[in-house]
Amino acid sequence: MAALEKIRFFILKRTKFSEADLILQTLTPQGGKLSCLARGALKSKKRFNGGVLEPTHFVEAVIRPSAKADGLATVEEAKLIEAFEGLRTSYDRLETALQVAQIVDKVAQPNDQNSHHLFDLLGHTLRALQTAPSTVATKAQFELKFLYHQGVLEVEPWMGEYLKMSLSDLASKSAAPLSAPQIKWIDSQIDTYLKTAERF
Repeated sequence: MAALEKIRFFILKRTKFSEADLILQTLTPQGGKLSCLARGALKSKKRFNGGVLEPTHFVEAVIRPSAKADGLATVEEAKLIEAFEGLRTSYDRLETALQVAQIVDKVAQPNDQNSHHLFDLLGHTLRALQTAPSTVATKAQFELKFLYHQGVLEVEPWMGEYLKMSLSDLASKSAAPLSAPQIKWIDSQIDTYLKTAERF
């Protein structure tokens, strides 16, 4: 039996597996995507207190790695580190955060030793979305940075401000507003990339 490990991760997605169990898709700072089974998560308040296993939450967990390369790790217990409560002050903020988590979930890979770039981008985006004056601009900047780090973005002059400015700065400063065609173009690039990624 594999030894217990303590790790930290973002929860990207959760799926009800049985009456009390959850399957979690998570992102770790080193090692990429990790799929986990949390037995009794919907019933055990001692091991999983107060809705800790929610998408967008950053948690510290004790897990038992799977003996199989493609198996599920088992979450023995977890505690909340950061809930990003500001996301839950409006439907728009939370919905945008869930969309960002969904994008990451679709492309993150297990055993990715370079996952810290995606991990940091996700964390900065969730934090910025709590107070950002425009969730549209924040999501667009996330998507541009995401495509850039994935190596599939041909940089054009209008993108420079968004690629250079940190997400925390964008949440507190006014960037040049994106036009409707620019937003539509970014969304189309994301859709195309995700469809391509799903085939591999």
